[in-house]
Amino acid sequence: MVKTKLIVGFIFFISLYVCACLDLEHKGQGNDIPTKGELSIAFDINDSLMFVQLIDRFQELYPQTHISAVFMRPYQILAAVRDKKLAAMFFNYQYDTQTIKELESRNIKVRFHALAETSTAFIVHKRNPNNRISSDTLSRILQGEEIGWKGLSIPLECVFLKNDLVFNNFTDWMRKRVKSSSKVPHIKRVIQCDNVGAVFAYVQSHPGALGFVGLNWIADRGDTLAKHLRQSVKVLAVENENTHEFHLPYQSQVSAKQYPFVAPVIGYDLQGYNGLAAGFLSFCCDQGGQIIVKKCGLSPFSPPARTILLEN
Repeated sequence: MVKTKLIVGFIFFISLYVCACLDLEHKGQGNDIPTKGELSIAFDINDSLMFVQLIDRFQELYPQTHISAVFMRPYQILAAVRDKKLAAMFFNYQYDTQTIKELESRNIKVRFHALAETSTAFIVHKRNPNNRISSDTLSRILQGEEIGWKGLSIPLECVFLKNDLVFNNFTDWMRKRVKSSSKVPHIKRVIQCDNVGAVFAYVQSHPGALGFVGLNWIADRGDTLAKHLRQSVKVLAVENENTHEFHLPYQSQVSAKQYPFVAPVIGYDLQGYNGLAAGFLSFCCDQGGQIIVKKCGLSPFSPPARTILLEN
């Protein structure tokens, strides 16, 4: 009898040890796998409406996952990566080869994949009589030469999200346009906002404002907030300098490379092992995730397709 109890007790403790080793719930830092566990991921605030939907769907499919979303401005994400504070992030920026080598030299393993293309939308007050902006006018605004609007007797103000990367996009555009590495934006009147909602609020209340926001905030026709924000402002068509045609920043023009200010949405997995970051990135890039990307108004990296078999 005593021997039997000892055997039962031994088996019980062995079972507890095995369960502890396997960590069946995959909780805690470093215990996650692609479809189970917990992880904090940083997301570009410009695409936050889309990523809320992607996270919700991913967690519906895999109930044992918990993604803690931290929405940050792009430069904040860059700083957090530099300080080794992030295990994964999704934002509108592609590291060059040299930067990836530098990160990996600091034992930061970088895996990444593009999941969409987005654009920077130019928004103005609904009473602004202008419906489009030419390359020449934009260049003069960025160089501080254009300080007013046609049809308005008030100064022009450029409204940005604080710590956004749109300045980098404008700098690249100016350098390509004038073929000079010395050209950088030198805007006369700049308003910087802490969040995207504040950009819209400023534009709505200042007829001379020219705001710059991510496409996701106006393009999702099924999202109540995006629909409201889109109807509260006027979206300008922007000239494509190669064709001299004017295009709006929406999905079809982004996909066709017609709109001039386009950026990739890229997911970065810095975990160094096959964990939850890899699982969520894979989901965003597969057909289920790409359908959500398309629904949100961005241009999917791998557009969802349907195969139809015809029989004679």
